[in-house]
Amino acid sequence: MLVFLIHGVATQNAGYGDKFKKKVKELILEAKANRDTVAEETSKKNGEANDITMPIFYSSFWGHTFKSQTDQLFNWVRSDIKEITNRHPDLKGKGNDIYRYQELREDFIGKFFGDFLTYMHREKGAEIRKQILEQFQSFVKQHPRDQKIVIIAHSLGTLILWDLLFAQNVPSTDPAHEFRQLFQDESYQLELHGLVTMGSPLLFMKIKQDINFSIVDYLYGKHPTSLIWLNLIHASDSVAYPLGSAIKHDCNQPFFLFMDQYIWQFGNPPELGALWLGQLHAGMALGVIDAHNSYWENEITAKLTALLLQGDMEAIQKEQVHTGWRSY
Repeated sequence: MLVFLIHGVATQNAGYGDKFKKKVKELILEAKANRDTVAEETSKKNGEANDITMPIFYSSFWGHTFKSQTDQLFNWVRSDIKEITNRHPDLKGKGNDIYRYQELREDFIGKFFGDFLTYMHREKGAEIRKQILEQFQSFVKQHPRDQKIVIIAHSLGTLILWDLLFAQNVPSTDPAHEFRQLFQDESYQLELHGLVTMGSPLLFMKIKQDINFSIVDYLYGKHPTSLIWLNLIHASDSVAYPLGSAIKHDCNQPFFLFMDQYIWQFGNPPELGALWLGQLHAGMALGVIDAHNSYWENEITAKLTALLLQGDMEAIQKEQVHTGWRSY
């Protein structure tokens, strides 16, 4: 099975998924070892060894595409603040207070909205989709015997995923059509087995992009092995939205298996402290960034992904809210 990762906003490191991939593999090996222990005598009698087939991962990367343009924006900002403080001697050294949270604005807020607005530009969005298409083509070409595909996307990456597979308003020359052809043309023999979306704003984008989830059912819900889609939502991630009711609205009774999965945790200790003091808005502001950026390193994310890759639908459907030590 091939597992293709698509990152979201403010990602400058191509190794963003390394810890996630390592943890998923560890969980799969652990589950198989437990299974082998139970079936040890049967295996000996049959003279067969249990075959361990590990998933093959690929981390796509587009975060560098328009980085120079984002850097230029903040070079201008720094120049403006420097000019003001140089003009008035009493303001010397006070630039970080006159214009506060500069690092935060650049490291997350600026890059978040910068990446988002860059992707929403038609030509630049198409360039990003082209890069991901080429990386995906190279990935599947290297593994011609592996036909089952799972795509895992985070943040803005979930919108990129939607545009690549399902969006109906992309131009006829858009790389998305070539991406879809890889799954819809029988000569490629690729099967879209699963989707995992994390920290996804798709519900929010439903209005602007005219997203209709019935297209998922139409394309992938009636195959002999229907698509499985898990949508992960961290409790403190204000960017993430559940999709279950919206999908039921569009599809009535979808043929593909969909589940919202909730990570019931805090983004960080400061958020917990603020909420304990009754400071709701402060708690939200303190926790949202860490919560939104936590999915790739969250053990619950890895556990749910490992269950999907093993085909353990019973375990996935049994629980929907996860704290890290207990699930409901």
